Amino acid sequence: TKTKFHSPVDMFSIVAAKKGQEVATGTNYKQLIRNYTLLPDAMNIELNRNRMEIQSDNLYKADFTGFLRGLGWVPIGSLDHEKNKKASDILNERKYRQHPETLKFTSPLDSLEMVLAQTNAKTLNKHLYHESWEKDKTQIHIMPDAPEFLLARANAFNISQKQYKSAMEEAKKKGYDLRADAISVKAARASRDIASDYKYKEAYQKARGKHVGFRSLQDDPKLVHYMQVAKMQSEREYKKDYEKTKTKYHTPLDMFSVVAAKKAQEVSTNVNYKQPIHQYTLLPDAMNVQLTRNMNYLQSDIAYKEDYNSWFKGIGWVPVGSLDVEKAKKATQILSERQYRQHPETLKFTSGLDAMNFVLAKNNAVTMNKHLYTEAWEKDKTKIHVMPDTPDILQAKLNKVTFSEKAYRSGWEDAKKKGYDLRVDAISIKAAKASRDIASEYKYKQAYRKQQGHHVGFRSIQDDPKLVWAMH
Repeated sequence: TKTKFHSPVDMFSIVAAKKGQEVATGTNYKQLIRNYTLLPDAMNIELNRNRMEIQSDNLYKADFTGFLRGLGWVPIGSLDHEKNKKASDILNERKYRQHPETLKFTSPLDSLEMVLAQTNAKTLNKHLYHESWEKDKTQIHIMPDAPEFLLARANAFNISQKQYKSAMEEAKKKGYDLRADAISVKAARASRDIASDYKYKEAYQKARGKHVGFRSLQDDPKLVHYMQVAKMQSEREYKKDYEKTKTKYHTPLDMFSVVAAKKAQEVSTNVNYKQPIHQYTLLPDAMNVQLTRNMNYLQSDIAYKEDYNSWFKGIGWVPVGSLDVEKAKKATQILSERQYRQHPETLKFTSGLDAMNFVLAKNNAVTMNKHLYTEAWEKDKTKIHVMPDTPDILQAKLNKVTFSEKAYRSGWEDAKKKGYDLRVDAISIKAAKASRDIASEYKYKQAYRKQQGHHVGFRSIQDDPKLVWAMH
């Protein structure tokens, strides 16, 4: 009888539950519009078609994709092009200023400016400045055996790097010869034998392994003692008994510590801490199921954005006439430099040709004219000829030879091409050998090494008290 239950339909709790179910459920929350049929020429259908055409992206771009797309466009006559033209005219320096060369003006030759310019031109004329020197230059000749030339040659010989290194270069040409029985080679071999580690340990390596005095290790008390000390200090021998008993351990099951550990394990484990709820089945029209569905529908992001995705999304909006656009237009007019300031070109003005600034500009142009300044020099340049055998030209050629880097190094280059030969009996080689013998450590200690081991004064070690004391 557990599954059999009967309650009257008009019971108060059942009626209240039905009302609560209707409030909580979403069944009657939205009443969908019924399906009906309209004529093709109905007003609302025409209005919807018009809205759909306005919202349609294909119709919005139809003119562009069907006609304008792919066509070339020449910007001549456009708003930006006309604005650029106007800006170029405003900023054109040529139209803004009138060049002085467009004004016709003639200055009298006897004016103060012209006379001053002519005087300055004569003063700064390089040809007139050098004219007296050019005349004297062709009439004076210096003899090659003058004291100045002889002194210059003597100084060149004294400062010559080639002459300074000539003795060394001659010595290098003679070459050198180093024999196997040379003193330096023998000294190097002796030093090598003295410093050789192999020679030092040769006697030790030969005596290794040869034990004298005991037949076995047990006969030597020192070695036996060393073995006992090694055993006492051995870590392995110290832990040998512990390692054997380490894995052997016995504990009774009813020991107090074991029981306490089991209880603590039950408390800290998660096995019996959580008891999952059993699985059960609900009817589709249950109140909690309907309530859950309604809450999920309210929290659904898809249902929340349904109106935006199905209607608002894709509708274009033109901001012309909006508050921000009007504010921006007004701010542009306020900040416009062109409307705020009046450009000078809008004012008509003509300057007189005899004004002071125009006259001054013309005089300055004539003064700064390079063609008029160099006109006299250009005329004289084509009428003067210098002979190639004049003293100045010859002097310049001699100076060129004197300062020539190639001629200065010609002797050195020729010497390098010939090579060099350094003999064994050259003075420099002999001097080097003598210096080496004087500074040789081997030569310095040779007598001491020979005397080493030769004892003078006692027949045996026992006769020398110092040696006997040192041995004890």
